[in-house]
Amino acid sequence: MDFFEHQAKARRQTKFLILLFVLAVIAIVIAVDIVVAAVFAGLDRDARGQLFTTSLWDWAGAHTGLISLTSLGTAGFMGMASLFRIASLNAGGGAVARRMGGTQVTPDVQDPLRRRLHNVVEEMAIASGVPVPEVYVLEQEAGLNAFAAGFSPGDAAVAVTRGTLEQMSRDELQGVIAHEFSHILNGDMRLNMRLIGILFGILIIGLIGRTILRGSRHIRVRNSRGGGGVAVALGIGAALAVIGYIGLFFGRLIKAGVSRQREYLADASAVQFTRQTEGIGGALKKIGYHHNSLIQHADGEELSHMFFANGMNYFSSLFATHPPIEQRIVTLDPHFKPQQYIRELERQAAREYVAEEAVTPEAEPRAAQDRLRKLVQTLLILTPELVGNSVGNPSEAHVQYAAELRRLIPENLDTAARSPDGALYLVLALVLDHDETVRGRQIEQLRQRLSPEHLAQITELYGTVAELGPQLRLPLVELAFPSVKRRPTKQIHILLQLVQELIEIDGLVDTFEYLVSRALRSHLLDAQSLRSAPRHRNVKFANSLAELHTLFSVVAHIGHPDDEREAHKAYQRGVHALLPGTVDWPGYAHPGRWVANTDVALEKLDQLPPLLKEALVKALAATISHDDQVTLRESELLRAICIALHCPLPPFLIEAQDEQ
Repeated sequence: MDFFEHQAKARRQTKFLILLFVLAVIAIVIAVDIVVAAVFAGLDRDARGQLFTTSLWDWAGAHTGLISLTSLGTAGFMGMASLFRIASLNAGGGAVARRMGGTQVTPDVQDPLRRRLHNVVEEMAIASGVPVPEVYVLEQEAGLNAFAAGFSPGDAAVAVTRGTLEQMSRDELQGVIAHEFSHILNGDMRLNMRLIGILFGILIIGLIGRTILRGSRHIRVRNSRGGGGVAVALGIGAALAVIGYIGLFFGRLIKAGVSRQREYLADASAVQFTRQTEGIGGALKKIGYHHNSLIQHADGEELSHMFFANGMNYFSSLFATHPPIEQRIVTLDPHFKPQQYIRELERQAAREYVAEEAVTPEAEPRAAQDRLRKLVQTLLILTPELVGNSVGNPSEAHVQYAAELRRLIPENLDTAARSPDGALYLVLALVLDHDETVRGRQIEQLRQRLSPEHLAQITELYGTVAELGPQLRLPLVELAFPSVKRRPTKQIHILLQLVQELIEIDGLVDTFEYLVSRALRSHLLDAQSLRSAPRHRNVKFANSLAELHTLFSVVAHIGHPDDEREAHKAYQRGVHALLPGTVDWPGYAHPGRWVANTDVALEKLDQLPPLLKEALVKALAATISHDDQVTLRESELLRAICIALHCPLPPFLIEAQDEQ
């Protein structure tokens, strides 16, 4: 299943979750109605001093107003509880990790084990074309487990237990992280976050019942009247607690139904990313036969569907959120023999995996450069089909490329990217123009906003940035992202405004400047929950023709700025690939103020359903590749468009000597 199909399935599963939520609400409402009818009918009996003269059903029929009010109140309360819980998660995946007792691993960490973890996460992010997520360690958890949380790659967090950090080799850790990145890329993570809110609404009645029971224990009975009140409270609390088990049943059933198949897909994606089964397979074997994956935190039940492996013990496989470990292993390795593996474990001497992870970049950049060149051709994407299949699906070559690329980053830039202040200066250095005159105007603009010391740091970083090849520029933005997003919201707004001022200072915006500004704005707004609610509903190609015309005209123009005839051919190739023979398209037109027009078009097109986004990305690739060439400007623009459309596109490389 590719990225777009998985996204579409996630949307369908969201609708399925809502249906199951409604069914659970109906069952709980009926149970609450029965309790209310029994309580009030019992009070009515006591007042008359005689037993029931009618059944509960008849009593409810005679008091439909009360029953209706109870039903609406219960359903409304559960719905509001779910919405409140989802809203409380808007702080992003980091908030979920911290709630589970996670300690953040900052980019400048020096501890070898945590440094190894952060490096693996960085490599997967660069390979996937997404910003580096926050990284956490659940220090109090000895079991081997991990999870990814967040609503988008911009606010994502990856957390691993202390057991995972200490007991797994680098290959095994990479397999686990690749598995979690599959959830980030394919929309599972967002679905999991919504599931937390839905489950909270289902369980809220039971939580109230248990709270009443705990509170009633501390009330001292002073007289018979007070004792009767406590008895009623205990009875109501007990009834609500019992009803809570209905919610628990539905909650676990929903989690099991939604989670299991996605775990197989994430395992398969991890193998695709790393091209070896030993990593994730070894991690699963350790969990199944050497350690365990249990989570001790009180909120483990609520988040059990998000973990890499079962975090809870379930009395029945019906409620298990993950497939059996052995079944997952055999799916990856059909020749796996549990008894043989156990005997090998017994023969092995205890081994400790010491993380020998370099804190500074590789000491021999020339060797890394040579390895990087060998990967360039394997990553070159020319056809629409390859572009579409690449979205959200990095390959082993992308992961290798990311690892080599990270080693090539000069030490001063690597240090700056990992510092909260240095990351801001690095971003500003990256948008300084190579033209000395324009750069002088940009520096003068910065001089009015920054201190001489800060300006000196930016110009010093620019001296190193200017020597870099184009393939290192966007990864530097991605590496700086975790440090930048830790800044206060006000500073982030100032940074975005300053970046925009710098790139527009000469009245021209090149594709790299647009890519940087687009990546920063999109990811930071996602991370800070600053993105406004979608203004467009039910967006289809038919009601987006003006925006599509703009976008294809811009892409054709960027590829052929000095050749109107070739630009027209490129435009025609793309629009007819998108909607062949079904629309009377307007002809190619020079896009004019292409930056502003592209932003407006992308804002609406971002609301397209996943499968239509797939068709759009492939058609844009057809526009770019109509002449069997991909220029640096075209590749940068396509990546900027994919970022705006929330379609994570791994790097694809070209020789850049035809540009600049």
